[in-house]
Amino acid sequence: MSKVVLEVMSPRAVLPSDPPAGLSAPRPETLSGKKFVFIPQKPACAEFFKALGAVISERYPGTSFTILPGGLGTDIPDGILDKCDVWLEGVKTTGGHRTPLAIKMEKAGKPGACITVDDFVVQRNRELRCFGMPTMRQVVIPAYDFFACETKPEKLRKIAEDNFGQIVDVLTRPLTDEEMHPKPFVYDYGNMVFEGDTYAEAFEKFHQHFTENELNDGLPVIPPTPEAVKWMLTGTSRDPDEVLGLFPPGFGKATVEKVAVNAVMAGAKPEYLPVILAAVECCLEPGFDFYHISTGSLASRALIVVNGPIAKEIGMNSGMGYLGPGCRANNAIGRAVNLCMINLGWSFFRVECGYQGQPERYTHLVFAEDEENSPWESYAVSRGFSPEDSVVFMDECTYTNRLGPGGGMSFPPLELEMQKMAAMLKSGYPALVPDKKRVGPPSPFTIETDIEKKINTACFQFALHLSFARQLHEAGFTKQSFAQWLCDQHRIPWEDFSESQQEKILEVAKKGTIPGLAVDDCRPGGTIPTINPQRVTLFVAGANAGQVTGFYGGGLGSNLLGGGLGMVCRKVTGATLTKAGR
Repeated sequence: MSKVVLEVMSPRAVLPSDPPAGLSAPRPETLSGKKFVFIPQKPACAEFFKALGAVISERYPGTSFTILPGGLGTDIPDGILDKCDVWLEGVKTTGGHRTPLAIKMEKAGKPGACITVDDFVVQRNRELRCFGMPTMRQVVIPAYDFFACETKPEKLRKIAEDNFGQIVDVLTRPLTDEEMHPKPFVYDYGNMVFEGDTYAEAFEKFHQHFTENELNDGLPVIPPTPEAVKWMLTGTSRDPDEVLGLFPPGFGKATVEKVAVNAVMAGAKPEYLPVILAAVECCLEPGFDFYHISTGSLASRALIVVNGPIAKEIGMNSGMGYLGPGCRANNAIGRAVNLCMINLGWSFFRVECGYQGQPERYTHLVFAEDEENSPWESYAVSRGFSPEDSVVFMDECTYTNRLGPGGGMSFPPLELEMQKMAAMLKSGYPALVPDKKRVGPPSPFTIETDIEKKINTACFQFALHLSFARQLHEAGFTKQSFAQWLCDQHRIPWEDFSESQQEKILEVAKKGTIPGLAVDDCRPGGTIPTINPQRVTLFVAGANAGQVTGFYGGGLGSNLLGGGLGMVCRKVTGATLTKAGR
């Protein structure tokens, strides 16, 4: 009896082929008298480094310490190299973090090491490999110890003492030849073959291999045979070898063909492929931090909204159950993006899952705006596109609130429903809090950062069900005027701010960078805006008797120039099987 042979194409994107850099900075024989630079991953980690510095100074007299600000970024601050003999970076306790600053310190001739809790070692190793220094030394500490430290000095000191031997070792142990000359990462990107006495047996081997090697999302996928991928590519006129960019977090080379491979696995039809390609291009936009969506401990997911005629042509759902199962187009598009995140970005879902996991990651959050029944213009038109354009919009969503106005259980006055939605906006991301009303420790942000960064990056998207949208329209609201009304409910009296805050708010008001903030507001009786209405996006989607759903990004995924518009977008092009998107 002949064997059944199942040949499939690799869904993995090719990684950059530059040879990795090895460690070269000589390790000191002793830490006595050395100048330490500590690089906290986040502000709270600075407290650990204070405790560690105290232990080091007791055991190695004459040492000195510089603690950089938490969440500093990826560039070496001016003058730091002169203050540094050795460095330590960490503590890595979350996913959305990059290590280039540590690598740049090492390349600048300064020896050091990264500190990581054991839960995130796999991810740290991937970071070090994809940023080109796989043999960077690490100190690995138990996650329980660090997460249970309560930021108490005595507990942080005990962690420092318990791991002191490790720290001294990685900073002083002479380099090995392997550390100085690491071998390049090698992966076979060729087709894979699975055999069985029956198709079911061959398929099970395929599924098991893909699951064990994290090439799928854990659920069975459609085998990406060469024939199936060729069929998928009939949906676009774009060259299969076209490079769309490097897909984070592992920065694999995203090509049209590799996207098609993952689209096959997701169960997509060829006519979906141009939309999937546009969504992938959104992921790769320079002003969009998809790295954070892929790796962060918030278990973020992408909010993907499609406008334009292609949505109806391919059967996308914008009505009842628009976020749920049952619609092949919505679900396959979102699942294809997730599989691209896994395979093109080399993301490890066993650690990049937000601790407890996130079921919405299977398909992300994908729907089309109900342009046909909406009383307003589409979001795409409000962004300057024509009604004939098909456009994909994307933002990071850290959490959702599905309990907005509506629901069909009661029928309160419109005014009460509007206030309920205003409360949803406030719960999403408190952009600016007066010193007088702060609860807990001081914010790590300065007040100017609070205003110009927080207000201009906090993002809010809402899907309004049809009945609510029509009520608002009949009451005279446009999308823009209702967004303004929502924001106006959260202006804060001038008197609530401290004198130092008032001084800085006035400075910003004079610059004119905050919508709704004028110099005339900066006086007794005036009010200060806390949310930018240009970053409150309103879609119309859902059943007549639906509920408003809020999607909160908090500006974590976006870093758009000017801070005015909150979602990255790409126009659908290259379609061959639909009238739209060509």
